[in-house]
Amino acid sequence: MIEQKTFNGNTVIELIFSGRVDVANREEVRAALHQAVADAEQAVLVNLTQVPLIDSSGLSALVSGLRVAREQQKKLVLAGLNKQAQMVFSLTMMDKVFRVFPSAAEALASFGVKPDSAV
Repeated sequence: MIEQKTFNGNTVIELIFSGRVDVANREEVRAALHQAVADAEQAVLVNLTQVPLIDSSGLSALVSGLRVAREQQKKLVLAGLNKQAQMVFSLTMMDKVFRVFPSAAEALASFGVKPDSAV
């Protein structure tokens, strides 16, 4: 399931994923990321707090979103990775590619947005 929140108009869009990000839903994840990047004026925050598992297909979908964001000169950041996801990102060195925040609140603050200002 994917929930979306917007902040400061469409300056920052937060996508909140719940459940696994894997081969079963990689296309849905990829499509949601691409749409959020297109809609966001500045950045997309991918909140993974409620994601228990990310496999290589899910990681590929996230990389696809990052590529599109960079092409459009926007930012895509991640927040709330659990220990399994942190290990996957570390082993694949994706923790060097993505900007990762411990929490969504910290990621939003980096853009000057207060978490309670969602529209």
